[in-house]
Amino acid sequence: MGLFDVFKKDKKKKKASKCALTGTMLYYGEGLLLTTNQVVSSKKFWESIMTEPEAMAYTINHFKNKDKSATQMRGIIFDKYAERQEPWIVSEDCLVTYGIEAENSREYATQWWESEGAFRPPSNGDAKTVLSNDSYEEIKHYAIWKAGESRVA
Repeated sequence: MGLFDVFKKDKKKKKASKCALTGTMLYYGEGLLLTTNQVVSSKKFWESIMTEPEAMAYTINHFKNKDKSATQMRGIIFDKYAERQEPWIVSEDCLVTYGIEAENSREYATQWWESEGAFRPPSNGDAKTVLSNDSYEEIKHYAIWKAGESRVA
């Protein structure tokens, strides 16, 4: 430690993170913290995911050609999101865009930032574990069999 180091304040740089849904940069203290079940329960979320460029070919083939491989890929896409264990730090716009109900999400985000990403909100974990079987199956059915149909028909 040098002579002038005594006068320096410990300026630990606050970590930034990307919105788990949009990729928008979030700086320390911004955003809301959601659980996987909150995100995947949104039909608007699935409409968006299944019509993104990466999934649109599967969506078209699923609806127009009744392609079993395309339907299977939509199931894999569903699993990718529904099996997420970590909470989702998201921008506030996402709640409006996807119509997500998020009680206590601001407080949870504060705790998440303060713990440097270690905090886990109640009901965290993959959707199949957290949701009732009926709710999970209803969401899964919508995501795989219905999401994006209006964009193709």
